[in-house]
Amino acid sequence: MDLGNVSNWTGRGTPQEDPALIRQAMQDLHVQEVEFPIKVEGTHTLPYSSRVHHVDLKKGHIHLKLIRPLPHELAVGAAFDMVFLLGDQRYWAPTLFHGRENYLLYRFSIPTKMAPADRRQHKRYSFRPREKAYVVAQDGVIPGHGISGPLVNLSEGGLAFRVDRVMRLDDHLRITPGLGFFDRGKSFPLIKVRDLPNLPLFEARGVLANAQERQGGVIIGLQFLDLRESELRELRVVLDIRERLQRAPAVSATDPSRPSGPRNLALAKEPANRTAPAGALSPDALRLLGRRSTRLILTMAAGPERDLVSQTLDATGYRRVEAADTLELALAELRADRYSSCPLLLVETGAGEAAAMKKIRDLQGELGSSREWSVALMAKGAVPPETGDPLIRPMAWPTAGEGSWLSLLDELAGLD
Repeated sequence: MDLGNVSNWTGRGTPQEDPALIRQAMQDLHVQEVEFPIKVEGTHTLPYSSRVHHVDLKKGHIHLKLIRPLPHELAVGAAFDMVFLLGDQRYWAPTLFHGRENYLLYRFSIPTKMAPADRRQHKRYSFRPREKAYVVAQDGVIPGHGISGPLVNLSEGGLAFRVDRVMRLDDHLRITPGLGFFDRGKSFPLIKVRDLPNLPLFEARGVLANAQERQGGVIIGLQFLDLRESELRELRVVLDIRERLQRAPAVSATDPSRPSGPRNLALAKEPANRTAPAGALSPDALRLLGRRSTRLILTMAAGPERDLVSQTLDATGYRRVEAADTLELALAELRADRYSSCPLLLVETGAGEAAAMKKIRDLQGELGSSREWSVALMAKGAVPPETGDPLIRPMAWPTAGEGSWLSLLDELAGLD
C-alpha cells in the first residue's frame, strides 16, 4: 500500500483521513503480523508492545494483543497513540480504548486518521569498534537465527550494529545473508548488548527498522519494544555518560600539560593494543564474556552442596550467581521483577519435578512471553526426564569432571 513518500519530512505530516485507506492499513498490520508500540496519549509512560489480532470492520474495532496488561483502572475512551511501520515509512495514528476482550487482548477503535511520523525520535550516540560494545540478537524461536556484531549507535528508542555473523540456531551453520534477509518489521524477541559503559549486559526485544549496505558490510537498525522502567533507567545512565563525553572539551594538541614527541605517541597507542575490537574476539573469549555477563538464580537449599555447586559454576565463568533457598522464593522474586533480566534459572528438583514444572509454567503464563526465562532442572544422581519445552531442560548435576551440563547452560544462555 502506497501512502506517499515522506522521506524528507520531519515530524508528523498532513494526516490521511481516508477511511478505506486507514482500514486497509489496519488489515495490512494484521496480515503482516507487525509488532508496534502504543502508549497513552500525552503521557510519559512506557509504551506497550502490540500486534493486531483481529480487525472488526463492522463495529469499527481492532483487537490488539499486548505483551503486558493494561492497568485495570484504565477508563473506556482513553486516548492512545499508535506508531507503526508499513512499507518504508513509519506512521502515527490516534485510537481510543474500548475495553478488555480476553487475557492481554483489548479492543480499540479503528483510527480516523494517520500521518507520517518522525523517523528519529531520540538522539543517537555513536560507538567505535574498539570500545567493545557488542550486540547479539535472535530473530525468532529455534529454529531461528543468531545475529551478532559490534554496536554502531544507541538511543532510547533502539540501536544499530554491523552484522559480522549470522548463524542458524538449529544446526549452528554460519550463513552470509544479503539485504533481502533483513525484512523491515521482523521481530527480534531477544537483543543483548554487552560491555556498555557501566552496564555489562543490557537486554531488550524489538523489531527491525532498517538495513543498509555500508563499506562492504550490512548495518541493521533495531527499534526497542516494551522496555521496562528499570531497563530504561539503565539505558539512560549509559547515554548520559555518552552525552557528557561529547560535551567535554577536546584537549588541544598544543596543551603544555601533555608530553609531546615519540613518548607521547607510544602512550597514545597503548589502549588500542590492550583493547581488541569486539569483532576480533575468538568464539571462546566471547563465550567466557557471555558467562560472566549472565545472571543465574541457583534454587537450592542452603548448605555445603549449594556452596559446592556455586564454586563449580564460578570456576567455569558463571560468576553472577544468586541463591534462593526455595523455588517459591525464586519465583516470588521473578514476579516482583527483581530478576527480570535473568535468562537462567537453575533448579534442584529431586522428587518434586512435576510440582516445580507446574509452578514455573504457571508464572510464565501469568507474566507473558516478554518475561520468559530459561530453566535448567537438575537432580542429585539422575538427570530428570525431558520436558518437551525448549526453555525448560533437564541437566546433569554440575561437577568439575563432567561437561554436558556446561554445554547445556551455554545453550540456554544463548552463548552457543
